Formats: sequence, C-alpha cells, structure tokens
Amino acid sequence: MQNMKNDEPVITRIHETEGGKFFQITINRPHVHNCIDGEAAQYLLRAWKKFKNDDDLTVAVIHGAGDRSFCSGADLKAVGELVDPEWSEEEADDFVKKGTGPMGGTRIIQQKPVITVSQGYTYAGGLEIFCHGHIRIADENATFSVACRRWGVPLADGGTVFLPRLIGLGNALPLIITGQKIDAKRAHEIGLVWEVTPPGQSLERAFSYARQICAFPRDALFADLTSALLGSHLSVKEAFEAEARGVLPVCRSESIREGIKKFLEGSREWFK
Repeated sequence: MQNMKNDEPVITRIHETEGGKFFQITINRPHVHNCIDGEAAQYLLRAWKKFKNDDDLTVAVIHGAGDRSFCSGADLKAVGELVDPEWSEEEADDFVKKGTGPMGGTRIIQQKPVITVSQGYTYAGGLEIFCHGHIRIADENATFSVACRRWGVPLADGGTVFLPRLIGLGNALPLIITGQKIDAKRAHEIGLVWEVTPPGQSLERAFSYARQICAFPRDALFADLTSALLGSHLSVKEAFEAEARGVLPVCRSESIREGIKKFLEGSREWFK
C-alpha cells in the first residue's frame, strides 16, 4: 500500500520513527473537497483494515489532500455507490449487522491511536470520519458541520454514535438538528477539537504527536486506550473489571521492563 499512485483517491504511507511506525492516510480528492465516492470508500476500507491488522503500526494519521478540506462528506453524485435504496431485505440486514460503514471502514473500532487532522471543510460524513480520531487537531481556519442536514441525507458513518459521546448531548443535538456551521475555535470550546494550530501547521503537529506516541512503550498505551473506549459506558464495577483485565498482560510484557529501565536511567521527558 505504500506504493500507491498519486492519482488514487486515498493514498497511504508508512513512516518509520524512533520506537515504531505510524500510518498516514490521505483522502486524495481535493478537486471535490475530498468527498467520498464508492471507489474512495473501498480504498479507505482497505486502509482502515491495514491499520487495524498490522501489528507494526502504532498510530494512524488521517487528513485530506490540499489546504481547503478534510472531507466534505459523501459524494452526492455517487451516493448510490455507498448505500443502494434498491438493496434486498437480506442485503439491507447485512448492511445493518455486518456493514463496515458506507464511507469505508467507519464502523471498524480502532483500539490503537488515531489522529484526525482538519485543515478546512469538515462536513457531514467528513465530520463523522473526523470524530473517529482519538486525538483531533485542526487548523484555525477549519469549519465543521452536519451539512447533510440541508439535503435530507442521514448520518451513517458514526456521527450519531460519536458526537454525543465526544461532546455530550447538549452540544451534539444542536449540531445534528440544525447542521449549523462552527469554526475551529468553537469546536475547541465544545471538545470536538483537542488542539487548534495556525493555518497550515496541523498536519506537522499531528506527525509530532505520532512520533512521540511511537516512542512510548506500547502495551500499556494500548491496554489503557482499549479500557477507556470499551469501558466508558459500562457500570463502574464492569469498567473496573475491564481495566483490571488488561493489567497483568502489560505487567508481563517486555515494554514495561524497557519503560522502567528508562525511568531508572533518568529519562523524564514530557509530551510536547
């Protein structure tokens, strides 16, 4: 997947850094604000599967090509390639119970860090993809909207799942109901964006995050992320059990021994 041609709708690249590798996913349709058609969805699905299943990859960074858009959502000229209203009952049932998401892999739950980066329009399905980031970074000129509200197109790639969980119903429902457009500053205020950067600097900031995360011992990081993701809506008792389930494998791992060795040798670096 590293040797994709630059005219393909999604381009991936593996970056090697101290301690590991991170996976860059670029939505490459800048001429249509990086909206997703059927072909692009298939490429995205392969990219998400590659990241999930490749144990050598620690972090994924996903962004849009160009300097105007992260992703403007589904390509409405090709919406039938994503969801076919003529599907049979059996096909519709498969879509509900086994589907991976119309826009390509958006129903795959990633339990390794994902960083999403917006440098511009982040609309409709693009906002849904953006919400899949465990860390979400935006240029200060980025904008966000459930823009599909204007055209009667539903959220189908996790928007109604992630928005309430990330920013609470009080913030999610007005966005979902109205399709109102908000800027990066407002997105940061409500928790949709973790960090806002000057124009043109969000991708390099994401790479900085990825490099630093790769330098961390992995086993504890993955266990803690999994516990946080899967335990956040369990009862307190069940969440404690889920957390405890991951502790012993980490304590038996080589990475914790390496981490403690670094501490004893005087390493005290903080994340920057």
